[in-house]
Amino acid sequence: WMFLLFLASMLSCENELKVAENKIKEDVAFLADDKLEGRQTGTRGETLAADYLVERFKAIGLQPKGTEGYLQSFSFKPKTDPHSEVEFTTNADSTITGNNIIGFIDNNAKTTILIGAHYDHLGFGGEGSLYREKDKAVHNGADDNASGVAVLLNLASRIKIKNDQAEIKDKNNYLFMAFSGEEMGLLGSNYFSKNPTIDAASINYMINMDMVGRMNIDSTLAVYGT
Repeated sequence: WMFLLFLASMLSCENELKVAENKIKEDVAFLADDKLEGRQTGTRGETLAADYLVERFKAIGLQPKGTEGYLQSFSFKPKTDPHSEVEFTTNADSTITGNNIIGFIDNNAKTTILIGAHYDHLGFGGEGSLYREKDKAVHNGADDNASGVAVLLNLASRIKIKNDQAEIKDKNNYLFMAFSGEEMGLLGSNYFSKNPTIDAASINYMINMDMVGRMNIDSTLAVYGT
């Protein structure tokens, strides 16, 4: 009887489904910390954020899908005319370098769902900031867009665990991208669209998450599509 009880408990442990750990609060807290100084593209703070996201992608078990591991670096010359096209280059003075962080779940499917969120923010303010005091202040960007990145990481973890436990794989692959340069003019996503690390024609659709942590009083969720 005791042996049968022991055997039953062992079998139940083996069949117990793994559940994704919820680290949303922890991820937002790290990305919005003062030490990251607002994660402006090309700064030390944004590099710290990129390093953190690479480690999170590794821990989740995503395959690297950048040009150098999980990273897809891009360099650009800051625009003087806001209406002009950005110039991606490494051969000009005063260039800035950002990094997209890209991970993949390969189901050997013909199509891929892209899930994205930008992780850069405004640094100490400047153009695009509503802050009007004379002294500089860290723009932490907890909801713009640490919240979207935290949900991206949570989804990646949940989908990876579901995939690992499923007998029949999904009919899509999944590409997860935390992109940079959004606040400077959608630069990271622009660069990826021109230099995709997978066959662009295979992308089924993209879900992009931005400022998902601020619900209206009536709990309205805004979904825009194109």
